[in-house]
Amino acid sequence: MRALRRLMLILPVTAMAAGCQDPDWANRTALQVGAPRVDAAEIRERQTALFATASEERLLVEATQVLQDLGFTIEESAPRFGVLAGSKDRDATEAPEVAGQIALMVAFAVLGAQYNPTWDSDQVIRATLSTRQVSAQEASLRVSFERIVTNNRGMTRVEELTAPEFSTGFFDKVRAGLAQRT
Repeated sequence: MRALRRLMLILPVTAMAAGCQDPDWANRTALQVGAPRVDAAEIRERQTALFATASEERLLVEATQVLQDLGFTIEESAPRFGVLAGSKDRDATEAPEVAGQIALMVAFAVLGAQYNPTWDSDQVIRATLSTRQVSAQEASLRVSFERIVTNNRGMTRVEELTAPEFSTGFFDKVRAGLAQRT
């Protein structure tokens, strides 16, 4: 009993002493958690395009139409500030993923263990865009995409969709729409 009391006194003191080894750990951790991605500038550059002879308003109207053509529902629009956000719901279930999870469950059952299969079931794809008048004849458009995936257990995760084809494909459609209306 005496040894247990001594241990109960020593453990908190040891834990505090270990924390004193690096008094600045909390500050460093906070900076790392809130830090931008290392490639943030590169991604932002990929997500931004200049459009000649397009007013900011016209660019926002065309971008809205492209989003709607792609199946997005406009959720927020602040044309005065050049901001727009939309989303679309899609099924995220993939047969090979489900089959693999079921096979694992069966394999564990044969071994006498329990396994709870997990697979992606639903996703929401969000698009956010902003415009900025650069000069009298030029406006810029930035678009970013993300997907929020929910699995069959109700857990969600957010994935940034930063591959170049997302933004370049979108910009191509906006340019085509602007060219048609010229």
